[in-house]
Amino acid sequence: MKTVLFLAGLVALAMGGAVPHHELKTKPVDAQFVGYQKKILSLFEHSQQLDLHSEYYKVGKDYNVEANIDNYTNKQAVQQFLELYRTGFLPKFLKFSIFYERMRDEAIALFHLMYYAKDFETFWKTAAWAKVWLNEEQFLYAYYIAVVQRSDLDGIVLPAPYEVYPQLFLNKNILTKMSVIKMQNGLFQSDFAAQYGIVKENDYYVYYANYSNALAYPNQEQKLSYFTEDVGLNAYYFYFHSQMPFWWKSEKYNLLKDRMGEIFFYYYQQLLARYSLERLPHGLGDIPEFSWYSEFKTGYYPQLSANFLPFAQRSNNYNIHSEKNYEYIRFLDTYEKTFFQFLQKGEFKTPEKEMNYVGNYWHMNSDLYSEKSNKDLHQYSYEIIARHVLGGSPKPFDKYSFMPTALDFYQTSLRDPAFYQLYQRIVDYLVAYKEYVKPYSHNDLHFVGVKINDVKVSELVTYFDYFDFNATNSVFYSQEELKAYPTEFIVRQPRLNHKPFTVSVDLKSDVASDAVVKIFIGPKYHPNGYPINIEEDWMKFYELDWFVQKLAPGENKIERKSSEFAFFKDDSIPINEIYQWLDQGKVPYDMSVVPDNMPRRLMLPKGTPGGYPFQLFVFVYPFNGVKKGEDVFQNYLADNKPFGYPFDRPVQEAYYRQPNMYFEDVQIYHKDAYLPYEMNVPSYFSQKKQ
Repeated sequence: MKTVLFLAGLVALAMGGAVPHHELKTKPVDAQFVGYQKKILSLFEHSQQLDLHSEYYKVGKDYNVEANIDNYTNKQAVQQFLELYRTGFLPKFLKFSIFYERMRDEAIALFHLMYYAKDFETFWKTAAWAKVWLNEEQFLYAYYIAVVQRSDLDGIVLPAPYEVYPQLFLNKNILTKMSVIKMQNGLFQSDFAAQYGIVKENDYYVYYANYSNALAYPNQEQKLSYFTEDVGLNAYYFYFHSQMPFWWKSEKYNLLKDRMGEIFFYYYQQLLARYSLERLPHGLGDIPEFSWYSEFKTGYYPQLSANFLPFAQRSNNYNIHSEKNYEYIRFLDTYEKTFFQFLQKGEFKTPEKEMNYVGNYWHMNSDLYSEKSNKDLHQYSYEIIARHVLGGSPKPFDKYSFMPTALDFYQTSLRDPAFYQLYQRIVDYLVAYKEYVKPYSHNDLHFVGVKINDVKVSELVTYFDYFDFNATNSVFYSQEELKAYPTEFIVRQPRLNHKPFTVSVDLKSDVASDAVVKIFIGPKYHPNGYPINIEEDWMKFYELDWFVQKLAPGENKIERKSSEFAFFKDDSIPINEIYQWLDQGKVPYDMSVVPDNMPRRLMLPKGTPGGYPFQLFVFVYPFNGVKKGEDVFQNYLADNKPFGYPFDRPVQEAYYRQPNMYFEDVQIYHKDAYLPYEMNVPSYFSQKKQ
């Protein structure tokens, strides 16, 4: 009993300072926006069930799509949807994945139906109808992307994916604990529950969640579970897909049609660079390579569940070149060899302009083919087939029945070590193409009259802190319970974070000019212990910041706070808090303006108690803004340079030691609990240290 009380006391103590309080940045919105926002949020609540007393149910159950066909700007899209719908859609309560052909066709048709609604009222009625009558996950997928892409919904706040569908972000043991409490109508013995990491705060239950252990990762990859299973990181990947689905044709939506392939390379190169930095302090080295004709060494046993079905598992030394995969692997091998043949034959006549095509080749998006030929070609996508091969599940036996794998969903892909090995393979092919691109010359990179004299960085410290998110959508309620505001279920999980820091740049300028300042972080040493060679490892630098600075003649002192870094966002807030801000005529700024940015808390790789060496690269160059009419995608377009510039192509080291560039060695320290589960099992560690 003393141990139980001791544990409960420590848990209660931890709760007192669990979530750091900070001032949330908001933006004002008008009354019409508030009305739209509240209606849109209502369709995300209780994502697995219908609220028969809600406004959306009353509207959706009687809405007739065909009778309202004149309220859509693309009648052909409506007809195509109805043709599919009459042949049968994915039934409710079955698992949905965009990586299977029939389910993908249905989801795209549903997206088009909502996208081409001529006004908000038609859009919302269509969405309400789909919520009532169609598969829950298929609806949420198409609805999420439709809200992102409709111009009349610009700035609308979408709830975090881990709040909409917690099942894809939480291990089965946490979901089981929630179900047990819910099925007992909240029967709760605090002393007993504390042993299992469950406490009650006010009117809601809090579940302390760990990350997957060696049972899920039977290899060294378990050391990274706090990163690969981070809810914000996995939401970040889903946001990217919702902004740029592989199945659409960018010209149809007038979005960066000439740069989609370039964005594909930049996104994955940066994601892998960030992941590679996280590996270094754990002694894991470079991302492993693999062959389609050898055993896949890295196993994975996901502890996820999907509609009461377990996820498929892959053992260490998994035989991917098996009979069921022979046809798939022939395709993958041929696809890779075809690309190399193109390179060797010099098919890319203007390499600087061909990055878009090359990126589209590996993304296998619709921009690669003409409108007439692209309808069914996604089933031959390199990405999709590779995911099926590495996932380890048996082949589906019909169009809707499949055993899910982590690679079947954007919300879970980053959990599987195979994801990083696959996309490192793809990025390596893209880098091979980049070898044919002319490197930047001295003059390309030089900024006449500008010299960086010094760069100073305040202490870099990482730590784990508690993060709360609402997982109430993972349980079912009776209609009577839905009438009243139901009891909430909160998950509390340690997540990586860092203390605020400042980068100070002292530079001298002979000219008055607008300049761009970029800050990258990269490895200092190769895993073998030798200093890195940037000519070989240029793709491992991760972009932290981009901003425009006015330079005056003479000495200039620039201070940039980490809270100002451009490519990151603050943590999302739960739906109930969004409603509270709406009542004040406001919405969270980051969730409205930059929802697809990297979580700010993951800016720095985890350090070590004694400090782990990295290096910052600061680059200053003249600012040239985008041309008028090119700023349709502000989250991606900043200036007229390629994404990732100047690390967007192979480098010549001598040209990266110019006066307007500066490498600064830094150490990243980690304080307090070194392992995240130390924060969730305080009695074990306290007794162990006595």
